[in-house]
Amino acid sequence: MIECVLAPFSMEMQEQIPRQRMIVDKLFNQGVLITYTLAADRSKLWIVIQADNESELIQYIESLPMTKYCDYNYSEIMFHDSSMFIPSISLN
Repeated sequence: MIECVLAPFSMEMQEQIPRQRMIVDKLFNQGVLITYTLAADRSKLWIVIQADNESELIQYIESLPMTKYCDYNYSEIMFHDSSMFIPSISLN
C-alpha cells in the first residue's frame, strides 16, 4: 500500500489531472491498480498496487504525474479486503 502526502494543491497540479487519470485508468484496466483513494482535502492519496517486486512497484508509482508533487511511503500488505457495490439488475 502506498501513502502519498501531497503538496498544497496548485494550478500546475490541476493541469496534470487528465494525464494522471489516463494512467490510473490504464493501470486499473491492466489489473495493476487495485484501489486509488484521494482525501477530500487533497492532502493524501492511498494506492494499492499489485506488483511482483519492489522495483516494479516503484516504476508504477513513478509513472504517475502527481508523484513529483508528493512524498510517498509504501508497505507490503498481506491482503486487502474491500466491498464492491454492484447494483442489482431488474428485468422489469
